[in-house]
Amino acid sequence: MNFAVDGAEESRLMRSVVAAPDFEAGLHFFVDELEFKIVMISPADDPNYAILKKDHFIIALDKHADTPPLTIEIPVKDQLKFGTVIVGPNGTNIRYSSVAGSHEQKERHDPIFSLSRLSDAEWVHGRAGMSYRALNGSNSELSSASQIRIKGSGNVPDWVHYHDVSFQTLFCINGSATLVYEDQGEPFLFSKGDCILQPPGIRHQVLESFDDLEVIEFSSPSIHATFSDFDLKLPNSKINTDRIFAGQKFSCSTSDSRKASLYSESDSLEVLETPIDMASGSVGWVNEICGRKESDKQFAPLSPRIKGQPSFLLWFVKKGFAEIQIAERTEVVSAGDAISYPYGFNSSLEFSLLKHDADFEVLEVGFYGE
Repeated sequence: MNFAVDGAEESRLMRSVVAAPDFEAGLHFFVDELEFKIVMISPADDPNYAILKKDHFIIALDKHADTPPLTIEIPVKDQLKFGTVIVGPNGTNIRYSSVAGSHEQKERHDPIFSLSRLSDAEWVHGRAGMSYRALNGSNSELSSASQIRIKGSGNVPDWVHYHDVSFQTLFCINGSATLVYEDQGEPFLFSKGDCILQPPGIRHQVLESFDDLEVIEFSSPSIHATFSDFDLKLPNSKINTDRIFAGQKFSCSTSDSRKASLYSESDSLEVLETPIDMASGSVGWVNEICGRKESDKQFAPLSPRIKGQPSFLLWFVKKGFAEIQIAERTEVVSAGDAISYPYGFNSSLEFSLLKHDADFEVLEVGFYGE
């Protein structure tokens, strides 16, 4: 429909066409029941076409349109409405869904021990040319750990975006990438051994990757929304490296900035703690556990040094090999294998480290959760 006058702004925007053979009933449904507003209606004496608006959504109600019924999803915070479907007189389906960003209470499960082997890995293709491998061996809604790869070197088809998470960390295990973050200044190189805390809602972008980038990523919740920010260009002019995002502060540490100390008083293992614990407000932590030498015959079985009752624990083997015992069975883990407790760490399922070689290196990620 063309207009001779300069109508409302909404009349010049894209819209979804909704067929309304019974135009009066359709108009009543959208305006009186769903609280759409009438932007334009025509003709005045016997209407058969109307442009309607609710929030940022615009439809064209058309008596003469020959289109299949539309499904409209309306986000709401009222949990009593979740999953409710209303069918309009013209067949339009109105479906009420959870507001993206409202983390619902997840179903609780009994703790389990999971072992994910590199030899059994299944890789799936994600956004921006990235391949993902699940490390926690479970469809836990609370948390997820992934190994992410980008082959070769070059520009990454990424855009400014942010994640609806409560805790998210990145640890580079191979290659490097050029990253840029909101309020953190110019783009920088994220290299092997570097560890990032990506606080909730911080805008960021991956610009380039080099030399077969590989990253270990932990996120909670597991299923979360990624939003685009079309208005912000990075790097932005404002620099505020002390900014707090939902109680957390951006952090990027390098391997040479970490001080080593003995791990559980073992003379063959040392731990290098990252600043993640402090930067996240003790929501979670990331440590490196490394072999100083090969364990000897006097090596006493060693359990993970864990404080409290984390909701998630991951040991990802970066290098070398080790022998562990869980319950009555013994397993050998090597580079690329991952041990995890996706539903919470429980001492009754605790594993013991029996021996390791001098090259043994583990990335430990813990999350206290909700």
